[in-house]
Amino acid sequence: MATAPASRAASLAAALSLSAVLLLHPRILGSRLGPVEHALLPVLLLGVSGAFVVGLGYRPDNRLARAVLSPAVSWSLMSLGLAVLVLRRLAA
Repeated sequence: MATAPASRAASLAAALSLSAVLLLHPRILGSRLGPVEHALLPVLLLGVSGAFVVGLGYRPDNRLARAVLSPAVSWSLMSLGLAVLVLRRLAA
C-alpha cells in the first residue's frame, strides 16, 4: 500500500522541523536532561528518522522494516517523545 502524498509531505515537514529545532536550539530540551528525558530522546529521534523515510518516499522490501518505518509508528514515536518532554518541562 502506497503512502498518500499528503501524509508524505506532513511526515517530511514534521521531521525537518523537529530535527532543525533539536539541532539549532538544543537547549529547548532544558539545560539539564534528567534520566527520563535522556531515555526518551532516542524514541523521539527514531520517530524523526522514520518520518524522514516516509517523507522521502522510501519503502523497504522487508515487512518488519516496512512496519517499523510506517507513518503510524513514526508519528506515534514522535508524539510520545514530544508529549513526555513537554509534560516534564511543564512539571518542572
